[in-house]
Order: sequence, then structure tokens, then C-alpha cells
Amino acid sequence: MDTTAVILGGGYAGVMAANRLAGQGHPVMLVTPDERFTQRIRLHEYTAGTRADPRVDYATLLNPKVQLLAGRAEAIRPVTRTVRLVSGVRLDYGYLVYAVGSGEGRVPPGAVAPDRFSGAVEARTRLSRLAPGERIAVVGGGLTAVEVAAETAGAYPENPLTLYTAGNLVPHFSAGARAGLLRGLRSAGVRVQTGTVNPDRLPEAGVVLWCAGFGVPQLAARSGLPVDAAGRLALDATLRVPGQDRIYGAGDAAVITDPGYGYLPMTCASAMPMGAEAAGNILRSAAGTPPARHNSGFLGQCVSLGRRDGAVQFLTADYTARSFHLHGRSAAVLKEVLCRMTLRWIRGEAKKSGAYTWPAGPRMTPEPSPQVLWS
Repeated sequence: MDTTAVILGGGYAGVMAANRLAGQGHPVMLVTPDERFTQRIRLHEYTAGTRADPRVDYATLLNPKVQLLAGRAEAIRPVTRTVRLVSGVRLDYGYLVYAVGSGEGRVPPGAVAPDRFSGAVEARTRLSRLAPGERIAVVGGGLTAVEVAAETAGAYPENPLTLYTAGNLVPHFSAGARAGLLRGLRSAGVRVQTGTVNPDRLPEAGVVLWCAGFGVPQLAARSGLPVDAAGRLALDATLRVPGQDRIYGAGDAAVITDPGYGYLPMTCASAMPMGAEAAGNILRSAAGTPPARHNSGFLGQCVSLGRRDGAVQFLTADYTARSFHLHGRSAAVLKEVLCRMTLRWIRGEAKKSGAYTWPAGPRMTPEPSPQVLWS
């Protein structure tokens, strides 16, 4: 049986996992349909036309020992430890990391979702064709919607922009931080309207940007692997699929279903530690040593409100808002620094396995026993 670790997905989680494994001499194949790595945290800039290209060549990010294969997985066969690609190619694996990402949610006809590169390309094109005075609508109340709305309003000041949110903007932020967000959006020229948008009756606008949540590929469900209600691959606290000692998951398309992990959001700040930890547990398994519980947490979250404004909500390890928050130019600078650091962290891991570290998560009560983790 092939000992190669096959990693499905070339996003933040998959690339981090590949680098950690390759740096320790473990054979790695990274399978991705993308020609280049997409900085999803830059897509709002690309959509608005303030960034030329959010993509980076994989050759500049990956450890040279990582084998890169262009393709998309169609089915996983755990019994034979194989993956079948859409092209018909069959890959054998010794270990598998499921890191296929998100961005396959339902988008109503007439709208476009800029949370993936293909959608951002279409959104950018549609926006560039607007006549002065034509309206822009952004639907959603999360971080993606806020950043897309602010960036687009700044780039298209002659096109009135309304952000439609079903409830509070960025609900995990404190009331004070949320008030700052609203001030920043108003300053950027964004009108905020509260109320649920019917997908069958979109707002009247020249362009409708749909930012109302992520969907995930149904590859795990099609392959008979355990999933949650949203179709995310179900994992235990060691990032392994229960009952499958060779399949691990990381990133948006996977979820830890053991108690105590509900705080982890679908974000690159969760994906990169998960990718590194999944790789670490593969290395431990190959060495015959016990796996480690996943342990990652948060310090804060930065939000872009255009090129000169931003907000920072400081957080507890379990993603709960603290009272302290930051706004204005200094917040925008910090956001930009952290965006640049994501690539530095990935490249640092490519040069030295184990170089990437992250904040510890909240204390788990009660602590899971090793016997439970291995069940």
C-alpha cells in the first residue's frame, strides 16, 4: 500500500498540511483543481477592482518535496484507500487529508457570490460594466459581506450601495465594535438595511453580491463518510474521522463533532492550525505514537472597511468578544499586516516543518481521555 499522504484541496489548510508533512520527509501529493493558490482573504479587494490578482503561484508557497497534481476528487474509497478523480485517475493513499474548502453554497439566479475566485471574477466584471447611478446590493451580515460592501462602495462612489442583513452585523462582535462597524460603513457610503432577503425576490440592483454564508462540497457525503447537517466531514478531537484511522480533515469542509469545539468558525484562522495539526497527527501515527487533541484559539479578528479604515475585535480563546476593540486607520494597518503574514506563515512552514504556531484554545472541561480519542 502506498504510504503517500494525499491532500485534497490547495487552500490554507491543505497547503499548511502539505508543508508540515513534506518538511518531515513524509511523501505528499497535493491535489487541487486550482491553477494558483487563492488568497480568499483578498477576494473583496479583487471583486471591487482595488487588487489586480489575489492569486499566488504554488511554487512560491510549497515545500519542493510536495508533489502537486491538478485535479478534483470525485469519490473516496476508504476500504481500498483510494481516491478517484473526475478525470478517471485513481490515487492510492497511505493517509488522506480532506481539505476541500467551502464556497459551493446556493446562489440565487441573478446574483453572484464573490467568496470564490470564479465568483469574484464574475462580480468584478459585472461591477465594471455598471453605469453611474446603477445600484449595488450586498446580501449578508457576516465578515465577508461587510468587507465586500465597504471595499466596493469605496471603489464605486457613483453607484449607491445597500448592505442587506437579516439581523445584527457580525453577531459575534461586541455591541461597541458593531457600532464602530456601522460608523465605518456609513463613512464608506454603505447604506445598511435590516431584514431577510427572499432568494426568489432579489433587491432591485444592477449587481447583487451574495455573501449569505458558505456551502461545502458534498464529496464526503457521496463517499459514505460521516458528515454533519451542512455536509462537512465529521471529525473527532484528533482531526480524524471516527472509525477511519487513515482519514483526517481540516478547514471549512470539516468539523470537529466532539464536545467543546463548537467555537471554531469557518475561517483561515481555523483552517491553518487544523491543517498543521492534522499533518502532525499523521506523523505521530506513522511513528506509532498517540495523536494530539486539536488545540487552537483566537486573540482577535480584523475587518477591512476599505483601504483606509478597519475594525479589530479582540477575542477570548473561544472566539468570544472582549470589551476592547479598535477602529480607524490603525485597525486597517493591522488588518493588512495580518493578511501579509498568512503567506509568510505558509512559506515559513515550507522552509521548516513546525515553524508555524498559533494561539492555544480554551481549556476543555472535562479533558477527553486518550481511550475516547482512539475509539
